[in-house]
Amino acid sequence: MPYPKFWTESELEKLKSLYNSGLSMREVGEYYGKSVRAIVSVMKRHHIIRRPASITRTYQFSKSPLSFQVKQNLNHHEELLKIAGLMLYWGEGGKKNSKGVDFVNSDPDMIIVFLRFLRIVYQIDEARLRVYLYTYQSLPTPRLVDYWSKLTKIPNTQFTKPYIREKSSQKHDKMSHGLIHIRYSDKRLFELIMSEISSFISSWDGGAVKHTTL
Repeated sequence: MPYPKFWTESELEKLKSLYNSGLSMREVGEYYGKSVRAIVSVMKRHHIIRRPASITRTYQFSKSPLSFQVKQNLNHHEELLKIAGLMLYWGEGGKKNSKGVDFVNSDPDMIIVFLRFLRIVYQIDEARLRVYLYTYQSLPTPRLVDYWSKLTKIPNTQFTKPYIREKSSQKHDKMSHGLIHIRYSDKRLFELIMSEISSFISSWDGGAVKHTTL
């Protein structure tokens, strides 16, 4: 659209409408074929209030492509897998102020089921998966990384620096392979999973119990 030499009320309303729709200064500038500086200048001259940068980031985040794709028309086995995955996360997943999914366990079977849940039900981007190993100094860390990498089918390169506890008087028989966090950095997937858990709980108690925020 041509950049107005003289801004009428209707043209200013159009600019405000574009900006308030969530477009960034750069995107508004691209619409008019002008620089960010030019858009800032006209907004300043006509006292158009700029929103905080944090709100702009939220707008941009909401418009960015999803890193996952929810599978539609699940078969019976996949429906059961979905329920199992949601319940596993309800019991063993991070729930507060999360920037993404964080499932923690030392049971290999639970890890396998949860990953299958992410891969089949939400068809995640494998490159965004990260594994964080918690182990003890007395256990062979490199071998544990290899063990979990083979089990999860997640490359060693996607394992972050492990936490190695130096000393412990406890026996490690129950955690002979350490403990791992399966992490997936997408806040929208986390929010979707938490929403699905809440819906599942409500469907079973009929809304009779008022739950605190998960």
